[in-house]
Amino acid sequence: MLEFALISSQNALYPTYEPRIISEEETFAEQQKMLKLAQPDSNFSSYNLSVIFNEGVASVQGNLSVDFYNNDPKNFTRIPFHLYLSGMMYETKQGTIEIENVFDQENHSQILSYNVYPNQQLMWVNLTKELKEKERASFVIQFTATLPDGPYDRANVFGYDSNQTKIFKFTGFYPIPCVYDQEDGWNVDPYLDVGDPFYFDMAYYNLFIEAPKEMIIAATGQLQEKVSKGSTLLHHFNPVYPVREVTFSASRYFQVESKLVNGVNLSTFFLPKSDELWATYAIDNAENALLLYNSTFGTYPYPTLNIVEEYTIFGGMEYPCQIYATEAVDTYSYPLSINRRILEKIIAHETCHQWWYNIVGNDEVDLPFLDEGIVVWSTDYYGEYYHGTWEYFQMVTRYIDRVRTYYAITGLSSKINQTAYEFIATNTDWVFIGYYKTPLIFEKLRQTIGHTNFINGLKLFFIQYEFKHAILSDLQKCFEDIIGTSLDWFFFPWFDNPYLPKYSFGEVEFDSGSNNLTIIIEDNNELLNEYTYRQLVPLAIYNNNGNEIYYEEIWIDGTTTINLELTETPYKVSLLYDNYVLVQLDDPNDLSLDLYLKSIPDGIPGYDLWMILVFSVHVIGLLIIFTRRNIQKNKK
Repeated sequence: MLEFALISSQNALYPTYEPRIISEEETFAEQQKMLKLAQPDSNFSSYNLSVIFNEGVASVQGNLSVDFYNNDPKNFTRIPFHLYLSGMMYETKQGTIEIENVFDQENHSQILSYNVYPNQQLMWVNLTKELKEKERASFVIQFTATLPDGPYDRANVFGYDSNQTKIFKFTGFYPIPCVYDQEDGWNVDPYLDVGDPFYFDMAYYNLFIEAPKEMIIAATGQLQEKVSKGSTLLHHFNPVYPVREVTFSASRYFQVESKLVNGVNLSTFFLPKSDELWATYAIDNAENALLLYNSTFGTYPYPTLNIVEEYTIFGGMEYPCQIYATEAVDTYSYPLSINRRILEKIIAHETCHQWWYNIVGNDEVDLPFLDEGIVVWSTDYYGEYYHGTWEYFQMVTRYIDRVRTYYAITGLSSKINQTAYEFIATNTDWVFIGYYKTPLIFEKLRQTIGHTNFINGLKLFFIQYEFKHAILSDLQKCFEDIIGTSLDWFFFPWFDNPYLPKYSFGEVEFDSGSNNLTIIIEDNNELLNEYTYRQLVPLAIYNNNGNEIYYEEIWIDGTTTINLELTETPYKVSLLYDNYVLVQLDDPNDLSLDLYLKSIPDGIPGYDLWMILVFSVHVIGLLIIFTRRNIQKNKK
């Protein structure tokens, strides 16, 4: 329990943080690192992915040339690869990745054994010799990948040639190497329904796609050359810097717009039916996002960025150097201004994932909320920057209203720091956590430590973890390095507690002799949580005429005692929730916790003036009735 002698003592808990600006030396070191990364480096794996696109059956025949670098302090005798296509939704035709052969890269006659486990969407390649730390293993995987049909999942084929709407979207379409880490060993998780269940290492890629000449290709990386092969063209794409995976989309009907923005070739690919919405707004939205995130977080290093129309039940999806946005925006029965805003939100959101997923990576199975929460906050910051309010894209219900009433509606806890498997086991709504609660907590952090410190914390996070993987404590430490003090008191409760605070008034006493008011505030959920919440909450006190006689933001730290010396007799005490105070509510419109004091100016203890008046009137009325009855009896 924390007791306040005076409200002014809150300064010990809430210092004024002086902003720390990222130094020129840090920026220069960052630039030098990027120059080095532009050349293939021995500390990354390298992959050449060559595919021949078969339009008729929506498939590719491919060779994945693997040059796997072991950057872990452990020896391996086999390496696992994800085979995600069979786990994706489909309409009538399931996606598949069929493994045909694995052989040594130098000696094609030397066959490597492998095992495929369809139910786990996994294959293991058995190495010919033990792979030690800082050594490489090179081999080639031959495969055929067939897309699932239907306008549902991350990879698919859908649309019709008859109305120029057909798109082939290849994501997760090749064997993708799993990540080894010290916590989990090999991360061999299958394709999951929660979040974006991906966790990949950075690697250099060259992507070669042979497709019909009439096919327009959007792919990860810079188009370095096209080679005519009769009726087909061979496209060579190179991202230049390491990426976590590659993707491509193909259509005979894509319309393309491009512009150069800060040295980045920015392009949009969209269908003719979407021309009114996409041709007018999409590339400008992407440009705005690229410019803002460059200046806010750090420079996007790649030479290209594509925004590609897709069929999906999601709003969009992010991949290195290429993002997708649903064509369904065209069909929404909203005014054009609303559809424009939805498309802008999708583009701003997925573009931001280039910083928080691709460049700064995280395990999206164990920490699905981390990149998603930062990206949603950043999308709303885009809304604030260009449209004047952080709630610009919160068009139906504000995050804070959803978060405050989540328990009242669902009866469920809402812990943020859970793995994808825990979200499934606890029946916690992932969309609520990833897209509403986590960004709201980041906004609360910004309001707590200040805008400049918050942005500098994200910049430092980008500088320290680009091309690496990060966890929540890494992000916390970056903010701590900026403000110069621990943030355990913030991160532990807001990310690890299952329930929000629910405040109530305990004992409240006013001493009319000394004009001293004592208020005890309790958190009814304190025993249900592991960590104590600490947050600023406006406290207002009113006299019996309804006039405010005191107002101050106070720190509530679990059960908290407040002592105040007032100049007037208090009548009502209120905690005000109309700002970004996070509490559990039954009604989102119930934005204050009120208590009417049981005291009157003459200091009669234990009674409210209004109660006394009501009681007095009631007693007088009964006396009048009783007297009249006696008079009538006497007359008889």
